[in-house]
Amino acid sequence: MSLPSKDIEIPIDKDSNEIKSEMDSNVTATDQMETDGHAEIENAKIDTHYDADSEMNESAPEDVAKDEPASSVAAAEDDLSTVIAPINRPVIDSKTRHNLKWNLRVIISNLYMNSEQRLPGARVPKCLHNTSLCVSKHRCSMLPDAPDISIAQELRNNLYNKHYETFLDMLEAMALQSVYPDEAVFDRLFDMIMILTNKTLTIAELRSRYNNVIRIYYLLVDAFPPCWTALRPYYLDFLGVGSASEQKPEKPQKLQIFLDLLQECLNKCSDTELKEYTKYYEEFDHAYAEEENANLSQESLLMRHVQDYDWQGSKQWLDDFKQMSTGVRLARVFDALAMICWVLEREFMSWLDHNRMQQAEPDIFQDESKPFALIVFGMTPDTRLTKITRQLLRLYSRAAAKSLHPDRLAILQRFVSLLMEASNTAELEYVESSLIYPNLGPQTRHLIGEFFKIFKTENPTHISTYIKTIPQQNQRYVRFEFANHFLQLFYCSNAPFGPEKVCEELKSKQWLKYKPRSSIDEDDDEQLSREGYLKIMLTALQDYCLWLNLQPFWKYMKTKVSVQPLQTRTTSPLATPVGVVTGEVGKIFMLDEMQKEAHTWKQRINYKVIVSKPKVNLPVARISASKMAELYGSDLRQLRYLRRVLQEAMRFVDVTDWLDYLGDFLGEDEPQLKIVI
Repeated sequence: MSLPSKDIEIPIDKDSNEIKSEMDSNVTATDQMETDGHAEIENAKIDTHYDADSEMNESAPEDVAKDEPASSVAAAEDDLSTVIAPINRPVIDSKTRHNLKWNLRVIISNLYMNSEQRLPGARVPKCLHNTSLCVSKHRCSMLPDAPDISIAQELRNNLYNKHYETFLDMLEAMALQSVYPDEAVFDRLFDMIMILTNKTLTIAELRSRYNNVIRIYYLLVDAFPPCWTALRPYYLDFLGVGSASEQKPEKPQKLQIFLDLLQECLNKCSDTELKEYTKYYEEFDHAYAEEENANLSQESLLMRHVQDYDWQGSKQWLDDFKQMSTGVRLARVFDALAMICWVLEREFMSWLDHNRMQQAEPDIFQDESKPFALIVFGMTPDTRLTKITRQLLRLYSRAAAKSLHPDRLAILQRFVSLLMEASNTAELEYVESSLIYPNLGPQTRHLIGEFFKIFKTENPTHISTYIKTIPQQNQRYVRFEFANHFLQLFYCSNAPFGPEKVCEELKSKQWLKYKPRSSIDEDDDEQLSREGYLKIMLTALQDYCLWLNLQPFWKYMKTKVSVQPLQTRTTSPLATPVGVVTGEVGKIFMLDEMQKEAHTWKQRINYKVIVSKPKVNLPVARISASKMAELYGSDLRQLRYLRRVLQEAMRFVDVTDWLDYLGDFLGEDEPQLKIVI
């Protein structure tokens, strides 16, 4: 967008004649200085690759403003949007330029290297706290120990004879001893939570046993995590997504099974059951009168009153499961979905953590190391919206439209977040081996658009559902993209979301097209109020700035305080935080800093017990600083311009929240501040 010129008041100095006289007397020296100064300035302008000042002060709109005729200048005097840079700007030395480039790279690298923040809402696995330990114990380790034949047989007998408490106690002991029970242990636990009823148990006994099954499941996943490379075939078989040659045709994908059951529950459950947090158990009441009148054999009558699941047969648990009430089925389906999601999230975050230096498309789609999430969702380099992902998005949209309990809706939201982040990670771009990040890939942008279309189909009228759903999305880029699609249903343009679009919206007074909340009936859930429009737009802008991490960059530009890389803890007593890891030459140690620690080495190496885990710097990723500087410089310029637009608009509409946010973000706006990269 074109930013008009700023109306500048030029102060008149009463001693200007004396200054002019002094300048005339030194005209020769002054001419020489001007010649040298212009040469240095021209040399500084040649390196536009890292010159953010050209973004902030030498922008194209200013050049246009200089060439405008006098008639157009008068029309632009009322708009205080552009800051005219001084003619004689200081020459930026190479050290300042390098520091600025390095700190921008560190800011973005910290955003990129923080793997757990890329999948918000997920439980952070222990492996992310000590990557080197995970490499030695999981990624590069052989299969875990197996139980003795006699113990394995005893474990199976306890299960077949329905001695569940003993079976679970044995599993817990094996997990604590790092002994892997059986390749089908996770399937057995899933079957158990689907068939446990209180036919022969009290409610208290059922609750204790059911919770114990889930606890043992998570304990086993912690002891034998999905990042354990040797266990990868077992996990894929558990998920039902093994390779074409290994996958059993009679064993469908586990996530698909539970999504089908969830769809059935959403159709059969009442609105009250969906809105409440229904229990996973119920009072079991036999219809004895019906049994007396029914033509049933003694064996059939007996099987109705006992725990009749045949662990050695090929019978599925679906028959037992469908005899439960709809509320109980809903509760157990979501418990199972949470257990599946935990495996997918944990494996994906571990993949991010171990592949932080190479996450491009050719790496993420390698068959031998492809994340489980991509396999389960059926993603390919050219496909995102598969049958199962479409069903997932549809069920989430339907559950949101029916006001499903927030805790259970959050489980579906975790799947959606995993889908979006896996898609966007597969689209990371590199320029000359340097990463462009943060970046929203075209296929992921299209996937979010399809998600919104599906949501609109399931919820065609009630805008309150949209307003409630937008902040529930975990990823910031999903939130502002979803909000952008929502506002396009009204009067908003279809331009990509960003500070420039927000400036255009407010500058053209689009808020006038929306009625004030006081003019809309309270029962009207089909109109968006003016206050609602401004709030959604502001929240989307905040999410956009957080996604790019703009505020730390602006803070550095104003304070010049160096940004520190992320740190992690290590188990080595000799670890030192003065090493810098680079992708080109390995690890570089700052010898002068290490010399200061030399007197502690003997004591540290003789420690019998590690008294603490010292912190070490994480490596700084190779970020395309020049490419990102263009985006950061443009967005910061638009934010500064937005504040001026809002100061003009505050005469007509309440934008106090906007000005408060920009005031906290920008602080005292300093037009003369030099931003050079």
